[in-house]
Amino acid sequence: MATEKLIRDWYNRRHASKGEHSWRPYEAYPVFLDYLDAEAGKKLLDVGSGTGYLLKVADQRGLETFGVDISNEGVKIAKKVSPNSKIFVGTGEKLKFTDNFFDYVTCLGALEHFMNVEKGVREMVRVAKRGATLCIVVPNINYLFWISKKRKGTEQQDINENLSSLEQWKRLFLKGGCDIEEIRQDTWFMKRINIFSSKNPLGILKRLLFKLLWFSLPLKFTYQFVFILRKK
Repeated sequence: MATEKLIRDWYNRRHASKGEHSWRPYEAYPVFLDYLDAEAGKKLLDVGSGTGYLLKVADQRGLETFGVDISNEGVKIAKKVSPNSKIFVGTGEKLKFTDNFFDYVTCLGALEHFMNVEKGVREMVRVAKRGATLCIVVPNINYLFWISKKRKGTEQQDINENLSSLEQWKRLFLKGGCDIEEIRQDTWFMKRINIFSSKNPLGILKRLLFKLLWFSLPLKFTYQFVFILRKK
């Protein structure tokens, strides 16, 4: 059974071994601030801030940035990556900020690994100002590739991974006190595939077809959802 210590230890090992390359690269993060229409001078909290790339992008755009991550090794890296950000070790279920403090809250691929997902949503909503915008990325239990391979989940399923369908995530966020502004497909994983990474014609054709399939997937079968939410 997963415990907070087991989860922290897993992420500490990951960050210690991979450093800044533990997750997505820097260039994958600006799009999330675009989705938020984030304005300079506003306060942003990134929950599950990882290596701090989202915070770095936000800082460069003139936002006042804060981060929280369960991994102390991750926080060490993030503080080097985004030195102007205020970053703390902690869990998303117990955010040490006052009510109605942030203009924007992000949580990119972390919520599903919380010990208590519903409590995590309530906490993010609590610290957000009324009318604040949230950007939350979560995985889809009905991802077509997982169904075809008869498996579900990522490498993190061994520690703690709560997968839900599109409708289940919708209900969770509505129950947590948010209006749903928009739901997008998380396209980063396909964008990074270079169709011409090799000159083999068959390989080129396979990568092209795979990319076309990915981008044409109905939202309910995509890999991850990007929820843009507004606190009621």
